[in-house]
Amino acid sequence: MENQDFRISIKTVWILVIGNALLTIMGAFAKIKHWEFSQILFTVGLILLFSTWLIVISDMTKNKIYNKIFWLISMFIFPTISPLIYLIQRNKLIRLGNRFGN
Repeated sequence: MENQDFRISIKTVWILVIGNALLTIMGAFAKIKHWEFSQILFTVGLILLFSTWLIVISDMTKNKIYNKIFWLISMFIFPTISPLIYLIQRNKLIRLGNRFGN
């Protein structure tokens, strides 16, 4: 199985990942500071987090990547940072998965 691209453009996935991280962190910070709009920021950040999870997890299951179980578990342990690191390492992981047959 060869490297399959995302169903949406890679730029859109990057915008979702970065937006999810920023909005979730800003929403949590705003919640700590008791700002009025904190719930809106946090909710939008969590919605983007969930959509990013679906996109990245579907990409992980579609492609043959190296250490797939590690990446799936890391999505639940570090939910905001794992998709970002996965996107940075994605091409390398796919090459290693095809090379070692994982």
